[in-house]
Amino acid sequence: MDVTTAIPSVEKTTSTSFTYNPKSQLSSDDFMKLFLTELQYQDPTSPMETKDMLEQTSQLTQLKTNDELKNSLNQLTSQLNTSTQFGSVSMIGKLADTGNDGFSVTDAKNLTSDIPFDLYFDDDYLSATIKITNANGDVVRSFELDKDQKGIKSFTWDGRDDNANPVPDGIYAVSAEFKNSNLELKTTKMGIYPISAVRFEDGKALVKLGNNYVALDKIKEVTQ
Repeated sequence: MDVTTAIPSVEKTTSTSFTYNPKSQLSSDDFMKLFLTELQYQDPTSPMETKDMLEQTSQLTQLKTNDELKNSLNQLTSQLNTSTQFGSVSMIGKLADTGNDGFSVTDAKNLTSDIPFDLYFDDDYLSATIKITNANGDVVRSFELDKDQKGIKSFTWDGRDDNANPVPDGIYAVSAEFKNSNLELKTTKMGIYPISAVRFEDGKALVKLGNNYVALDKIKEVTQ
């Protein structure tokens, strides 16, 4: 005997009034609509208890307050970011200290290229002496410079001391002493450069120090 089972047809429907909430969160407006709808369709013979109504209105008030607080905080954050960005423009022409006054040297005898570094001289100088010191403050290498104009100067170091021996692995700082035209003795060090420009990337301010752009959070101090 054949048995035939009827399979009901399934018809796929699409509703144009469907609303998708990806975060599954109700705004204060959504909550109010639901609350009013609930009041509209409640059973007249069994109305909502007063305490339940008060509880829901209290939730609505709290939700509304949270929304307003969130909006206020977002506006404040936006204003602070804008203020910081435009404030960075006023830094142009000032000196920025990155706090990085040297570099790390490893296996100096096998260096494939000299170590580059920059120094900023804020005045014309008659003579200058560059000093490279180890972690103990001892000078391991020095360079004498001839008369030159102020500005950012580029130099290189081969990783060797004054006796042409490779220096031990470690951290080495770079500084310079120079005499200006008034014979005043002045000093400078690696890591201090004038801010010449400001650039914005993805809402973040970058300041130009020498030939490089540095994020504001990499700067330790800004002076006149």
